[in-house]
Amino acid sequence: MPFDFAQVKDKRFIEELKKSPHLLNYVDTYTSRGNPLPLFTESLQAEHKKLKEPNLIYPVTDTTYIHINPHTSSDDGYMEYVIIEPDPPERKIMDIADKMFAIQSADMVPPLEITERFNMIENYLKTNTQISETPVDYNTLGDVYKLKTLPVYKNDWTGLRYHFLQKRAGTGILDPFLADSNLEDISIIGAGNVYVIHKSFGALKCPLFLGVEEIDELIISMSEQFGKTVSHAKPVIDAVLPDGSRINIVFGKDISRKGTNATIRKFASTPLSITQVLTSKALDFREAAYMWMMLAEGMSVFINGETASGKTTTLMALTAFIPSNWKIVTIEDTPELTLPHSNWITEQTRDTGNEHSSVTMFDLLKAALRQRPNYIFVGEIRGAEANIAFQAMQTGHPVVSTFHAANMTALIQRITNPPMLIPKTNVENLNIGLFQGAVQGPGGKRVRRVLSINEILGYNAEGGNIMFIPVFNWDPGTDEVKFRGKGSSALFVQKVLEKRGMHKKDEGLLYEELELRAKILQRMMEKRIFNFYDVFDSISHCREIGLEAFYKELDTL
Repeated sequence: MPFDFAQVKDKRFIEELKKSPHLLNYVDTYTSRGNPLPLFTESLQAEHKKLKEPNLIYPVTDTTYIHINPHTSSDDGYMEYVIIEPDPPERKIMDIADKMFAIQSADMVPPLEITERFNMIENYLKTNTQISETPVDYNTLGDVYKLKTLPVYKNDWTGLRYHFLQKRAGTGILDPFLADSNLEDISIIGAGNVYVIHKSFGALKCPLFLGVEEIDELIISMSEQFGKTVSHAKPVIDAVLPDGSRINIVFGKDISRKGTNATIRKFASTPLSITQVLTSKALDFREAAYMWMMLAEGMSVFINGETASGKTTTLMALTAFIPSNWKIVTIEDTPELTLPHSNWITEQTRDTGNEHSSVTMFDLLKAALRQRPNYIFVGEIRGAEANIAFQAMQTGHPVVSTFHAANMTALIQRITNPPMLIPKTNVENLNIGLFQGAVQGPGGKRVRRVLSINEILGYNAEGGNIMFIPVFNWDPGTDEVKFRGKGSSALFVQKVLEKRGMHKKDEGLLYEELELRAKILQRMMEKRIFNFYDVFDSISHCREIGLEAFYKELDTL
């Protein structure tokens, strides 16, 4: 029985169904099982996140769609992340196309940039295929090695193009996942289903099931693209995929019982801005205004939390507050950070397995001290490089880094014990400890919140402990931030007043300024100044004309 288009009220959905037979076939099969018709959206909106049972389809490429399916037959608590893509052509067509390509691509040099690679392969396909209006008997084409042009029946073209590009230019079956900007993490856990972390809907299970050999073949093929050989001799690999995503691989069944596993952490090409972070309530306007004042005065900050708590996102969002004419050096194991500053040096470690040719975080931090930066950003401090970071702070080079610690007590314990062994008397060179976590928010959903912002005061010789004060605390009961109010910031008195040449009696002016900056950020959000680089330009403009003038100027936008 043909699909009843009358049940579809959305004209855009009807257009997509008629354009893409594989989408129509999927929706027809899905609804024929008694499931409700999914909603269609060209892009996910804030209201979609609030749906208790999101039955949604959205496109990620011109031929690929994602279905968030709450009506699953499994009872494991997972909604499904279903990839709807063109069906592969019959094997004979792919075999012929592969053999032709092997012969005709001998002189082709694949570009490093992924978009250019896709364009090159697509141009090859268009040049070396001919669309036929009538069905083609691929068994009668004769000697493949003498074939110059492959005739392709029009109904087979979409599947051939999609799967040939995926195989020759992309990352195989992972292409649809990488194309979805709504994903944070993709997990291949070994033999079994693939799992994802969705920005709007949390943890989802993909019906895609991979076997041990299939995973190994995929991972070995991918490793050739990012230039790191994965093998039983070197089974643990961290690398960057062509689209900028970070992948961690543990290879082989001998060390991963279910077979090779891989986790891909996706990064948006344009980071979230501070105004976008504020819309999610990860921190409030006053907290952001406080960090604006502190970073503009060159304070050293550790952004702390567990894995996937949003540390790197917060770090990049806060870079808008660093003066645009400052020089910044970033040091990372795997490049993740994107900064809006033009005077930005980005460096990464190199692990060759040879101590003479490897370049460590420790080496790069020492080099950074000779580069005269206004700020040093370290992707994550984990070991002995902490000593150089604290030396940098002590010599007037402020440092911003992410760090794994749940609270101030854990942070101090980690940095003062092996392998870091920072003397307690030197800990005060770190000015601020910001702590972030993924917590249960309103409605039971997992949300990211800045849990506290603390100022480090110094070493108490009598008690043998490090003194600190929490300036901001998140209240889980109300999902609001508690601010201790005027007089709560020791850094205002000890650092900011001194740097600005102000007197103790002027302390109140700093709190007035804090409130004005908070209002500016709120107004920027209301005016929908969201793009990462637009926010940076706006903050830079504010610095040029002054807070009051900029606040008034926002009213004219």
